[in-house]
Amino acid sequence: MEPAAAPPLVSREKRLLLPPDPSALKIARIQSRTLLTMLSWPGSQHAAIDVLYVLVNNAMKHALTPGEAAQGPDVWLRITAAGELLIDVTDPDPAFPDFDRAVAGELGRGLWGAKRLGASVTYFSANGQGKTVRATMRPGLVPA
Repeated sequence: MEPAAAPPLVSREKRLLLPPDPSALKIARIQSRTLLTMLSWPGSQHAAIDVLYVLVNNAMKHALTPGEAAQGPDVWLRITAAGELLIDVTDPDPAFPDFDRAVAGELGRGLWGAKRLGASVTYFSANGQGKTVRATMRPGLVPA
């Protein structure tokens, strides 16, 4: 893990409340479309929704224990002053073993696929309460 850079200046944000069960994935897809519209993000909403799905799916599979978590992953959509979209998914597990290999596609295709959709994926400590996986997306065309 690299040292965190200065936090970006956020101009608008919306929180996505998700349950701690498999319905979170469907709810994330449906509600994120509305929230991205409300935030007036000019980038590819389809790509952003797919990236959000990957991050929520990873949190549900690898960081939340069914029946133990009192709440689902904490999800925020934020627009920076520079027009970037930050997709933050926080879960209670502070560890992310083999993060670099996961992003490179060596341990599955989720984070690698998010990267192919134009997201820069990082993670950082969530104030001792787990970790936040962040996908940063710029408005404009999705790389081919």
